[in-house]
Amino acid sequence: MAMLMGVPEPHYSRGTECKPEIEHQHAKPREMTGSLHIHNFYIGKLKAKEEQLFESDPDLAMLLLSEHAEVLAEDIADLEDDDT
Repeated sequence: MAMLMGVPEPHYSRGTECKPEIEHQHAKPREMTGSLHIHNFYIGKLKAKEEQLFESDPDLAMLLLSEHAEVLAEDIADLEDDDT
């Protein structure tokens, strides 16, 4: 897959392979903290892009946000239907 948001794909050494059949393992606090930092980094990048979009084309930004809100509302309604 191509670079995502300017971050290159990780390189794996030979012999390293993903093993999806491994049961879920609890993450260590260090891993969780690292994941949180990565999450916050990308959230920050997305917020900066959102601000740029609002400055350059507020109408388009509002349209995209309203479409996103509509999709979220549909997803929430589906989840609520599944719960009943």
